[in-house]
Amino acid sequence: MGDQPELTLEELLHDPIILKLMERDGYSADDIRMLARHAMAGTQGWESVSSRVSARRRSRLFHPVPSTCATPTLCP
Repeated sequence: MGDQPELTLEELLHDPIILKLMERDGYSADDIRMLARHAMAGTQGWESVSSRVSARRRSRLFHPVPSTCATPTLCP
């Protein structure tokens, strides 16, 4: 593992597992890019990203999980 190059942010943002986790948590690639820009500039950006994600979460429709589902996070 020591010989493998470190992935860039753009490479990470195209990884299927990362994309699925971001989707589950309500984050977009643009949210992560904005957070990275703020981190590089040394400014506070998390509040802005967090409030946008919270608003998106509130606007989603609630889909109840069927009681027969053993793993709710994996059920449609």
